[in-house]
Amino acid sequence: MDSSLSCNRRGRSLPIQVAPAPSNFGRYDAFLYKDWRYPLDARNKTENKYGRTNTAVEIPRVVEPTYLCFIDFENHEKIMWSSVSKWRQAHGDATPTDYVFVSFIGVQSESSGYRGFDNRFLGKVGKHAAKKAGASAYWVSKSCLFNREGEKEEKERLKKEGTIWTESDTVRVAEKNRLEKERNIWTISDIVRRAKAVAVVVAEDPYNDEAYDTALQEWGDRVWTMPELLLYTGNQDISIYKHNNKKSPEEPLDEPRETPRRELWSETWSDTALSGQLLDHYENSLVLSPLELVTVALRCLYGRKHKEYKEGDMSYALMGFLRQRPSVVITDNDFQAFARLSLANDSNLLMERMICLLPKSLDEKWWSLDDAWDVMLWDIYPKTQICGIGDNNTVILDGARGAAIRWDKFVPVLTLGQESTRHKLARWVLRTMPALFIVALLSVIIGAVVNFDPIIRAVVNFDPIIGLGAGLLVLSGVVIFASPNLTRLIYQTKVHDSQPFFFGMEGYLDIHELELLIFGSLEGRLQWSTASSPLSHHDLDRQGMKRDFLKEDTPEVAERIMKSENMFSGLDPVQSHETTKELVEKAKTTTNHLDKKIFTLIDTYTMTVTLFEAVRPPVAVLICGAEGGMQRALLCSQDWTSGTLYRETVLRMETRVKDRMDTMARVRLGLRRDDKRDDPTEFKFHKFGGRDASFV
Repeated sequence: MDSSLSCNRRGRSLPIQVAPAPSNFGRYDAFLYKDWRYPLDARNKTENKYGRTNTAVEIPRVVEPTYLCFIDFENHEKIMWSSVSKWRQAHGDATPTDYVFVSFIGVQSESSGYRGFDNRFLGKVGKHAAKKAGASAYWVSKSCLFNREGEKEEKERLKKEGTIWTESDTVRVAEKNRLEKERNIWTISDIVRRAKAVAVVVAEDPYNDEAYDTALQEWGDRVWTMPELLLYTGNQDISIYKHNNKKSPEEPLDEPRETPRRELWSETWSDTALSGQLLDHYENSLVLSPLELVTVALRCLYGRKHKEYKEGDMSYALMGFLRQRPSVVITDNDFQAFARLSLANDSNLLMERMICLLPKSLDEKWWSLDDAWDVMLWDIYPKTQICGIGDNNTVILDGARGAAIRWDKFVPVLTLGQESTRHKLARWVLRTMPALFIVALLSVIIGAVVNFDPIIRAVVNFDPIIGLGAGLLVLSGVVIFASPNLTRLIYQTKVHDSQPFFFGMEGYLDIHELELLIFGSLEGRLQWSTASSPLSHHDLDRQGMKRDFLKEDTPEVAERIMKSENMFSGLDPVQSHETTKELVEKAKTTTNHLDKKIFTLIDTYTMTVTLFEAVRPPVAVLICGAEGGMQRALLCSQDWTSGTLYRETVLRMETRVKDRMDTMARVRLGLRRDDKRDDPTEFKFHKFGGRDASFV
């Protein structure tokens, strides 16, 4: 038996057992679960399905671009596209390769149908910016992401071998160029970091004077231009070039506008309060921690526009800010791409903290970092580790403490208390009352019988015995009539310990009715939780229920102590808040199985009752982190077809509950179910983690 459920060690008194012996050795019901499947990608690569062979290789950092557009100043400033390696072979290894990074957005280029600029104009801008910055080349994505002369080189190679060029060779070279372009896209952040200067190109509408400002803001509102502005490390101002459709291509460019990075940031970014933290970080005026950096950058990226290239674009853009960059897996969705990135980097357990957040609404995406209690990620201290990525937007979680929720029925709960002098006296009176009653009854009967015999009556006077028996009989009768109250007094002890259970029920029930159903009497054992759920409410404890006052404390002293400590207690969420009452009434009439419903969780260890919202009834409680002196408990439903636990809601529980829970094996956890896979007619309830009860 657990020591907390044993007798008092000091031996001053014995606890009172008012229920059957404890079950589960004084612990919560275990949730019997283990995930046996391979992950898509494990933190330890030897655990993958094919060992290390299916591990995504890290994208290497580049010291310099693979291709550049060089300016031959000795040959009439002719622009020459070339790979950097070949250029150095031709001009010597000591040849400087300083370059200017040319930034633009596709929606303003000619290829998108916009009345904008073409490659020729970008070349003019690159040459002008390189001359002005004292660089020998420029880099622009339209020309420098793949080998433009790959087909020509391949044809020359096949010609030397005597092989005829075929259509399949064209397809092969095109696929090779596509793969090379895709690889180089993920290293653009390195190219920006090493650029000597940055030139921004925007399209100007000659018939609208305000179009320039709009075009510049449009440039700043795109996902991929955000790292281009932040990661630039040069000491030169950023040059902004305007494309004027009124001018012919042969006319010289207008002089660019030289703008400091901070000034350009304030003009083009609408989220200055948030993105300004990133700018301060990269200017080393206010350095963010790795966790803060990822958090702020993720919010900034998801607040911007982009044309989808791959599902995980946001994570791939975020990758430019981080040190470790896992290779892109084309089958990954946005969640899987972010999970890989988080596992690869030291981001202070970012994913472990994210799973402990409770979104404010069902419509929020998985990447939403808004918490129902307005808590930031760095305020949460994870107690688990994500050791792998699963399919269907799941992660493999290890180290969580868990317990099952009982939905089938209430069971007797063992409670332990400590006897005081009045409890001992009441117990002694009740135990001696039968013997006292028998003695009194016999005294009266014997005295009455003997009094009928005149001989014995002449020798012994039994009237005093009869009187004493009658008195004792009256006293025992009083005790008999008072026995219900005395019994209640015996069991009216402060609960020192109790058998832990999680009882779940759908809907709302008055706390007094719950106590009657579970314990059979009203002794004020259960209380509403103070801050466990967004539906919880609390106020000053005006009845002094939260403190054990000393015997020598007078009522005045007790009241003064209570006020000085400013103690509070939980309130009935339905009776104290009209909004919660409306939610309860709405849940009674809902017909959509995907709408939120009202559930009640009773914890018999902390003796608290919590009202919460969820779409499906949770079957397990997982302790995954700590925050604000409370434990973050994930209440999860189970998709028995895939063996996956899904987060339904998050509650805050007292820290002591985790000591009565068992450490679980690895769990496959999803943050949100795919609604399309749900059965609209049936919910599966689980008893002790098994599929042994179904309510339709």
